[in-house]
Amino acid sequence: MAAPSPRPPDTRCPSPSRHRARHRVRAHAARVAAAAHRAVVAAGALARPPQCGRHLYVDLSPLAPGLAARGVGDAQELEDFLTGRLGMPAAGGHRFGDDLETPRVRLCTAPLLGDTPEERAACLEADEPAELPRVGRALNHVTTVLDDLRDDARRWESSR
Repeated sequence: MAAPSPRPPDTRCPSPSRHRARHRVRAHAARVAAAAHRAVVAAGALARPPQCGRHLYVDLSPLAPGLAARGVGDAQELEDFLTGRLGMPAAGGHRFGDDLETPRVRLCTAPLLGDTPEERAACLEADEPAELPRVGRALNHVTTVLDDLRDDARRWESSR
């Protein structure tokens, strides 16, 4: 007769370390993802504010002229373009049920925290992670890439 399998941990009453980890993740979502959201919206793209987690679902339709000027015509090309320019994953909306022709992506803000476990841990422990130099540089890079697309869209529109 086989020994009974161990009981799974009780998740109804989290341990203090689990509680701290959940708090850090919520803080990340509230601060870093919110800062990324502000950059996305300031550039003219559309996105709902983050509610929880670390993903932003971004519609770049308002920037379509700038994207077209760079040879980006669908979500797969947008995924390739933004992943290359941002240096972090930007999964095309077609992977989540959107039409291939719709320029939407899912941006994960976790890479903004750092490349190493130590950098990410420091961000998760910080009271204001968006103010850390490494996170600030990463957010500035996202802002620059999106602002360039906004500027291209405006130039293309004004040349018509």
